[in-house]
Amino acid sequence: MCSSDLIAYNGINAAMADVQKGRTGPVPRQLQNVHCDGEDNPNKGQFYIYPHSYRNHWVPQQYLPDAIKDAVYYEFGDNRTERTAGEYWEKVKKAAQK
Repeated sequence: MCSSDLIAYNGINAAMADVQKGRTGPVPRQLQNVHCDGEDNPNKGQFYIYPHSYRNHWVPQQYLPDAIKDAVYYEFGDNRTERTAGEYWEKVKKAAQK
């Protein structure tokens, strides 16, 4: 198994472990397929932000349930390609916060 395969394998196992431990929750509203809210719902709308409409195709948007919103399932490896990708990813996130 090559390095990137192992990283993906570890990420999938970490996510599965969270599910098995019950660390789950509702899908964030902006990711739900909301077609029709009931009359009694005060929070109407989907509120999804389409990342590809923004610079670097990324926006700070929650994709995981609240219980695990800060979980990290992918860790960049230490080879040159992974380090470069990790550095780029940090630049993208930093640029989006401006």
